[in-house]
Amino acid sequence: MKPAYSIKNLLFFGLLILSSPLSALELADSELLGSDNKKHYLKDYLGHGKWTTIVVWGPKCPACIDEMPEIQGLYDDKDETGINVLGLAIDFPSFSYAKLKQVQQFEEDYFITFPNLLISSNLYYKLGLGPLKGTPTVILIDPKGQVSAVQLGGVPRETIIKFIAEQDAKQINLSQVQ
Repeated sequence: MKPAYSIKNLLFFGLLILSSPLSALELADSELLGSDNKKHYLKDYLGHGKWTTIVVWGPKCPACIDEMPEIQGLYDDKDETGINVLGLAIDFPSFSYAKLKQVQQFEEDYFITFPNLLISSNLYYKLGLGPLKGTPTVILIDPKGQVSAVQLGGVPRETIIKFIAEQDAKQINLSQVQ
């Protein structure tokens, strides 16, 4: 069943663009365990001239189950849209480190193929985003590795694509002025 989205969710990117740039690359050298049971660095997924959609989710989070088809669809279209996708899995509802076996089982049950790294709310806080208020949380990272927008709750993939297109258009307009 497709999740219902409120007007708030549909308009969030126009409202929650961060006024001060935060850098997700501050923790770029953080070594995190992936759902593939290998170590990964956050820097390998952020910046590099591409937008990245990060979803913070928990394997036992009911709202996350509803959100996953949208995020997986965005990942499936990455070659067409140029938007990377990264999952940051957290234990729900404790917000401690996610349990590897639970994350792997969730990926199998819901056909999740985008990369997932295991985190805790403490690591989320260290990203400079404040305390984690809930899951899912969607974070957009611009091509330079800066946090561009954060939203608690699910977001339709078309809204993400539209927001990124609008941000890219603004950058093109600014570069033409300079």
